[in-house]
Amino acid sequence: MQDFNFDLSGAFEEAPAIKPYINIGALLDIPTGVFIKGKYGEHILNGGLGFITGVVGIGNNFKSTIMHYMMLSAMSRFPKSKANTYDTEINIQQSRLQALSFSFETFKDRRIIDEGTWTVTDKTVYYANEWYEQWKKFMKGKIDNANKFTIELPFLDTKKNDGSITKMVYPTFTQVDSFSEFETEDVANIQNANELGDSGGNTIHMRQGLSKVRFLSDIPKLIAKGFNPMLMTAHIGKDIPMDPRAAPVKKLQFLKNGDKIKGVTDKFMFLTSACWQCSSAVPFTNDTTKAPEYPRSPDDDMKGDTDLNIVTLTLLRNKNGVTGLTIQLLVSQREGVLPSLSEFHYIKTNNRYGIDGTLQHYALDLLPDVKLSRTTVRSKIQENAALRRALNITAEMCQMDLLHEYEKGFVCTPKELYNDLIAKGYDWNILLNTRGWYTAENDKQEVPFLSTYDLLALRAGKYHPYWLEDDKKTIKKAFVKK
Repeated sequence: MQDFNFDLSGAFEEAPAIKPYINIGALLDIPTGVFIKGKYGEHILNGGLGFITGVVGIGNNFKSTIMHYMMLSAMSRFPKSKANTYDTEINIQQSRLQALSFSFETFKDRRIIDEGTWTVTDKTVYYANEWYEQWKKFMKGKIDNANKFTIELPFLDTKKNDGSITKMVYPTFTQVDSFSEFETEDVANIQNANELGDSGGNTIHMRQGLSKVRFLSDIPKLIAKGFNPMLMTAHIGKDIPMDPRAAPVKKLQFLKNGDKIKGVTDKFMFLTSACWQCSSAVPFTNDTTKAPEYPRSPDDDMKGDTDLNIVTLTLLRNKNGVTGLTIQLLVSQREGVLPSLSEFHYIKTNNRYGIDGTLQHYALDLLPDVKLSRTTVRSKIQENAALRRALNITAEMCQMDLLHEYEKGFVCTPKELYNDLIAKGYDWNILLNTRGWYTAENDKQEVPFLSTYDLLALRAGKYHPYWLEDDKKTIKKAFVKK
């Protein structure tokens, strides 16, 4: 039989090779990401905040606070971005959102709510269908004028194979808090026209479900074309079957038996890029002192202080990596998610990965001159940028060891990384004064880019930073931002 060789090139317009995830830190990037080569041979982590992200849980488990952190962190990496929140529960205090934004260096001297960078609306202004029509109008305008807002991302465009890099429209962001209470006007009218118990209200849940299915079916194309990541919270409740003898049906493999995500339809389960479940949240106090486990300062010793909480997150859905992974975030009721402290607690509880010293007094292998203790680490994180960077690298190395596979010679301990790079003649202070997250015009930023993967490749002799001279100590003039 004659072989047929069908050439499909040109028959179809191909989709973009890269669906960008925005790096957001706090242990959330490595589990949802992969490293992709850039135009200089560097490796960029495509992980963090995908196109559609769900954060689910029972009440008082910080799901909204964690969702706000995710969006604010992504916005801080693209500081000209805008955001809109649709509050379906009519309980968001804008002063609270403003306070959460101050935790980010980019926003600490700005009032992003007052200046219109982050707008908030709710059901008193728009029913869900009305808000969605406004959102679609905004997205259509953004897409139609994409050429005015096009930016370069550092990922190689592998489809072209000519050294060009990925181009996208500048990102914007949307939140729905919560999707469980997403109510359209027709459903509200039925509610108003029928008293409780009236048969005329029997179709409410069916009609609302259909509207949510339409919404979830419509948004992926607009989100992807307009680079507008959407974040949604939803409530976890108990699944009580009509037939008590029926076997429980699990919609997601790692969702606990008997639990269900309320009022979201099945499309929520498989259209989310990542879905995180806040499965527990408890005050994080020291067993002996009953004060915060990591106090703000050594004098912060009030017993019963419940500001610091430890929240357990389970990755129920993940299109870019493993599912079922569990991590713990440290969350302050006042300050929100504490990313660097979360990274510190992560390595400390993973066999003290990259930590040297006694149980009471210690230092990071990547920053041996900064002495730490349980009662000082939180305040030192606040005041020391090098410590925050060293914690980020150490935590990512630990996660990479557990979740990724690398060629022989790449894997090493933080101590080996530190000692070997210094032995090769690199200035460790220069290597530490970098950032591991990417942004628009990535090679033109004041702080040079160096991913954790790049550091490992540097040690293995398979990479040299494109912005560094061969003397390993001087930043090239072309990459010194004036």
